[in-house]
Amino acid sequence: PKHEIKIGEIANELGFRNVSLSSNVIAMRKAVPRGFTACADAYLTPGIREYVENFSNGFSDRLKGVNVLFMQSDGGLTPMSEFFGSRAVLSGPAGGVVGHAVTTTQLEQEFSAGVHKPRAVIGFDMGGTSTDVSRFAGRYEHVFETTTAGVTIQAPQLDINTVAAGGGSRLFFGNGLLTVGPESAGANPGPSSYGKEGPLTITDANLVLGRLIPDFFPKIFGKNENEPLNVSAAKVNFNILAEKINSHLTEINSPRMSIEEIAMGYLDVANETMCRPIRALTQGKGFDTSKHVLACFGGAGGQHACSIAVKLGIQTVYVHKYSGILSAYGIALADVVEDEQEPCNLLYTEDNFSYIDGRIDTLSQKCIGKLENKGFSMVDIEISTFLHLRYTSTDHALMCEANEIAKNSCKLALYKETFLSRYQIEFGFILHEREIFVD
Repeated sequence: PKHEIKIGEIANELGFRNVSLSSNVIAMRKAVPRGFTACADAYLTPGIREYVENFSNGFSDRLKGVNVLFMQSDGGLTPMSEFFGSRAVLSGPAGGVVGHAVTTTQLEQEFSAGVHKPRAVIGFDMGGTSTDVSRFAGRYEHVFETTTAGVTIQAPQLDINTVAAGGGSRLFFGNGLLTVGPESAGANPGPSSYGKEGPLTITDANLVLGRLIPDFFPKIFGKNENEPLNVSAAKVNFNILAEKINSHLTEINSPRMSIEEIAMGYLDVANETMCRPIRALTQGKGFDTSKHVLACFGGAGGQHACSIAVKLGIQTVYVHKYSGILSAYGIALADVVEDEQEPCNLLYTEDNFSYIDGRIDTLSQKCIGKLENKGFSMVDIEISTFLHLRYTSTDHALMCEANEIAKNSCKLALYKETFLSRYQIEFGFILHEREIFVD
């Protein structure tokens, strides 16, 4: 990357405060996603550094000597000084994954009591603007390359699917269809019931159906932020919307609908929208959705969890006592993580096993060294190694961890076993004559 380093030096000399080099951000193959990742890092990192700086300035001595850790997209914690944009894209939802994985697994183990194997968990995190879903079956599921809002990011991330459906998702009617989102009312003006002349949202639908009780909410709404939730405002706007919907129904000789029926219809649309990413993480990868338990959290999750469970055939829903703040709680439960990666571009054959093992050992020692410098001893350090494998002449790679028997070695071909097993589950077939490539 000599050319990149030289350009970086020139940019620093010209006074650029932040310079993101793809060779530093993500030194991997594929020029286009590598460029996307570097651009995303260059866009996000200055904002993150400004936030961290302002955060530090609020404390005496600017937190000097204090170990402050931030959550990364891979579910691990990293020191404040090493928190960069490309590793922060899914840092919030990642905290939720750790939270539901740890807390629900404990409950499931107690429930099974050795009688049956603990069931896999689906995390259902419904907030104000979006819903994040994830799956945990004894270990975190990572992906190396994801596309978010049309931008492909190459970085280790937890496998989280996001859909634009949350408590603040707006309700629309057009061409005879009820539509929810992806537009959101945001925090200001917020839903109609916030008393700031906002649009109708999922929150308003839950309110008019009696699923939200205003007496349980603080009086922080209205233009002066001293009023309770405004049920009347939500009903007024629903009546206006009902007139539009019923006018259409009259034209096609269909029975009219009450505002409660309309609100329930919008909730049904939203629930189906939120079921799709769950099916993608389960059925789309060869798992039976009904064999999971649903871990519900997030500000709006409790209002929809049972309906989601019914649609998916799930019989058990867990709601943790910290469900409203489980993402924050998950950060407190997470481990400090160091990761190293490098491109390989070799076939997964015995001729290359020695080289691959050597590189794994080198990368492992780098991580161990960084953790030891942070005060961790080998007793507290656990090493996990992954190979990004795919069939030759294909573009879909899987992050594969070796079977525990392999002891961080590919000599016994146990990475291949993991790859073939996952490929069979996800795609339903195996290409027996096709060679496997290590990205």
